[in-house]
Amino acid sequence: MKIFDIFRKKPKMPASIEDGMASQADDFINAFRGPGSPIDADGLDFSRDSIALVDRILQDFYAQNAQLPDDLHFLASAYVFECARRRYGGRYLRGDEKNPFVLVVGEPEFQIGVCAMEKVLGRATNGPEDNLQFFFDGIDYPYQQKQSVTLV
Repeated sequence: MKIFDIFRKKPKMPASIEDGMASQADDFINAFRGPGSPIDADGLDFSRDSIALVDRILQDFYAQNAQLPDDLHFLASAYVFECARRRYGGRYLRGDEKNPFVLVVGEPEFQIGVCAMEKVLGRATNGPEDNLQFFFDGIDYPYQQKQSVTLV
């Protein structure tokens, strides 16, 4: 292999933030395939109920008082985002330091800003008080009522 072959085989950049986030969510699922996994990756099907599996993974970090690695933080957040986007639609926007990405659903009639990144980190740090399924379920009411809110 020639030295320049390395540059020809660069991974392709995603066409959009949505494509990139979907790819990261798939990487999250793939990280839990195989023997010794704390959860069954087949349950990570982007459904509402699958959020409980993500919650269980983050509970382990909380219980062990362990810091959530940045890469797992991003992958878990991408999975939660994609569960919401597949259910409610929306697009990603750049956010702030605590929430580098925000999923915005309901446009143009209303805007619900879903800030999953801060919530995922909070779940690993604060424990059950930052329950992800409760957070995810909190999208439905303002969505049905067409209310503009930010969910953190």
